[in-house]
Amino acid sequence: MKSLKYIFRNATRNKLRSVLTVLSVAISLAMMTVLYGFATLNDQLIPELAKANRLIVMSRDGFASMIPISVLDHVRGLEGVEAAVPLAWYIGQYKDEKMPTFASLATDAKELFHVWTEFRMPAEQLTAWRENRTGCIVDRRNADRRGWKIGDRIPLKGNNYPIDLDLTICGIYDGPEFINDLYFHWTYLDERLRAINDLKAGTTSILFVRADSAESMNRVLPAIDDRYESSDHPTTSQSHQDFARNFSKFVGNLQVYVRNIGAAVVFALVLVAGNAMAMSMRERTTEIALLKAIGFQRGPVLAMVLGESMLISLVGGTLGVATGRVTWSTVHYFWPQFVPVDWVAPQILLLGVGVAAGIGLVSGIGPAVRAAGLSVIAGLRRVA
Repeated sequence: MKSLKYIFRNATRNKLRSVLTVLSVAISLAMMTVLYGFATLNDQLIPELAKANRLIVMSRDGFASMIPISVLDHVRGLEGVEAAVPLAWYIGQYKDEKMPTFASLATDAKELFHVWTEFRMPAEQLTAWRENRTGCIVDRRNADRRGWKIGDRIPLKGNNYPIDLDLTICGIYDGPEFINDLYFHWTYLDERLRAINDLKAGTTSILFVRADSAESMNRVLPAIDDRYESSDHPTTSQSHQDFARNFSKFVGNLQVYVRNIGAAVVFALVLVAGNAMAMSMRERTTEIALLKAIGFQRGPVLAMVLGESMLISLVGGTLGVATGRVTWSTVHYFWPQFVPVDWVAPQILLLGVGVAAGIGLVSGIGPAVRAAGLSVIAGLRRVA
């Protein structure tokens, strides 16, 4: 107990230096927590996506190309397919927002809840949406965040489509946490496009398909692509989880970048903390010599100096991980299109604390060994 008091008193002796070291560790590990959480987000979601037996059909040329809506009828007729819907991304700007903060998707109101079986909404709201040509539904978190309620108008200014939309909320649904979408009628979008003879009329961005089993998915996937292999619109079909993996590749190999950044940050923190500990030991050379003169052995001296380094790093690491977690929740609340879930994997949080402990150990081991090996005579001769 006395050793712990001694460690704490030494760690807080030079308060400014200790606070600056703690803040250096905290700020860096807060950034690492957010970056690692974002880089591993898909890895956390993929197991959940795999349970739904959903697959996605899109153009072989990528997101920039559309596929004819006629593909939908063919897919719905395949053995093993329970339901399929179009999803056309309408990048709509809401009021004065600088950029879209939620996904607006044109779909089939009659089949959407058969593909996304996790969605829940009162039957009367679903019926009202299906019967309202300009109606839409929004997820509950989005509605709560913005204060939307049933009957509110949602004006959207088109970016990727040359038309603006004026939608009315007919229902508020509960779905998976990573869903932050507004859904409206694909037929309404198509009618508006046909009225101006737009080339995107009669097309959709992708198809979402639900198979009756994982075995059926293995049959359906090649059946779709083989059917359109020699057509003007060849397709690429993949499971929902594979789609999520491939989608993350559009921003490059993020995990490699994050690991490299993390390694550089840890190296810099070791230098900062090591320098702080070296300065602290130089200031206390005479004190350490006195401790040895009154009977302290190498082991206890080593433990006390190393404990000081570990204490400072762990305080900074814990503060940093907590700050990163709060930052993650804040970004999720205001910009859920970037951070779709309000949780960070526990292993990421534990990694942050473990890194802090490692920084304390590595940065403190050198000064601790020197202090433990310091002779009484040499220490007393030196002026701190």
